[in-house]
Amino acid sequence: MARCFIFKPDGIGDFFLSTGVIRLLAREFGEDNLTIAVLPALRSVVSGQFPKASVILLPLEKKRAILNVFVANCLRCFPSWLMLVGTRVDEAICLRHMRDYFQNILFFSIPSRRRYVSENLLLGNGRPVRRWTEAMFIRIFCPTLIPYPKADCLDKGEMGLPTELEANRLLVSALLKRDVTVEEILPKLFPVKNIAGEGTFWVCAPFSSDPGKDFPTERWIQLLASLDPNERPDSLVLTGSSEQRARLEDFHTRILSELPILGVSSSVVIPPSLQDFIDLLAGADCVLTVDTAAAHAAIALDRRTLVLFSGQHAGMFAPWVSSPLQQWLLPLKSRRNEAWHAGLDNEVILAALSAVLGKDVPDQRSDEPTGSHRVLK
Repeated sequence: MARCFIFKPDGIGDFFLSTGVIRLLAREFGEDNLTIAVLPALRSVVSGQFPKASVILLPLEKKRAILNVFVANCLRCFPSWLMLVGTRVDEAICLRHMRDYFQNILFFSIPSRRRYVSENLLLGNGRPVRRWTEAMFIRIFCPTLIPYPKADCLDKGEMGLPTELEANRLLVSALLKRDVTVEEILPKLFPVKNIAGEGTFWVCAPFSSDPGKDFPTERWIQLLASLDPNERPDSLVLTGSSEQRARLEDFHTRILSELPILGVSSSVVIPPSLQDFIDLLAGADCVLTVDTAAAHAAIALDRRTLVLFSGQHAGMFAPWVSSPLQQWLLPLKSRRNEAWHAGLDNEVILAALSAVLGKDVPDQRSDEPTGSHRVLK
């Protein structure tokens, strides 16, 4: 049986987006014939979702730590590079579409009969050296090169397919030598542990690693206070990364002080691993979040999900859905120097949440722009 190498040293949400492609390759080649290269933080996810696959961890860092970033990453990844050089495969596919010099070195180091890459999105940064080195790799290793697709679905008021997913679909179509359908590569996650308890619980992941995507805490509280008693969960779990713990604890304190009459218990939970984070979301009756890894994980789990979408990188990584159980709320536009969320009224958000909870049957025609917001589902 042929062996396949998958290169994906990318962010958490970006990896979640690639899980559909990896599952397809696992079916085609056999999961035990896959070798997946990821960042160390994703070890638990790969082990949980693809337990038979081999994993190579790439401890890449973006920031300078005394040494030049390139030199420091060379030292950190030297053992991993030796593993790549010593691993022979038949097919190598790169699902990282913004590759720096060192990531190219790592990908092309693995001995492979055939390689598949998309156009490097970092080539548009105006650095001629980057273009020269990219051209050198392409000339020496002769990979199948796929043009990176363009996004225009949001301009038409349609959901469409994010360009990251479309690029992955085109790559795996070239590798498998057939036209792979969208349904075959839609992201899919599964829980490893069953998290269950008495009553229903919702998960709220209110913060992103990019503060520009965050929705104001005071407005989250307003929304929770405005919920119909029949819609309220038995408990609310606030979650995020360990770096967000202080902000989550402050949010929790405000909920306890400002919403004592709700009759909803609340807690802060920081899962010890990303797979535990997936398990937590899988047990939730509903997930409330902004455009962050939680949104992609919850939708890949096909949970009831409401995403308040800042619109950053719209059409590239988001929006997308698994089913009508998910909705993205995106303001059409905001005034100059006005925050993105100013264009989203609380009434609009509550109506979308009611639809997610099944109070209204989602109407596919509501994808059309109306008022100051757009519902994408």
